Amino acid sequence: MLVAVLIALLIVAAIVLRVVDANATNGVVEAVHEGANFFAGAFTGLISFTGHPKRAIIVNWGIAAIVYLVVGALISRLIARIGRGGVHYERRHRAIPSH
Repeated sequence: MLVAVLIALLIVAAIVLRVVDANATNGVVEAVHEGANFFAGAFTGLISFTGHPKRAIIVNWGIAAIVYLVVGALISRLIARIGRGGVHYERRHRAIPSH
């Protein structure tokens, strides 16, 4: 879950930097945008707003952040369930013949 939260935070940080018109040539801003684009790039263009590129980034990358959180929660819940013994494997014992 921690990984999913960190990815979502990176995406949200990139959204905020885009909305406030942060200097795109700054190394930190560029790194945040590249990282977010790596994780949320597939969601770019999912929903388009003609004449509103900031709104499109907010919505599309916002959806990406939510998807990462939901999928991360599902995976972490599955791992926790397995760790608590939620998935049981039955052992099959062969009958030992008595002499």
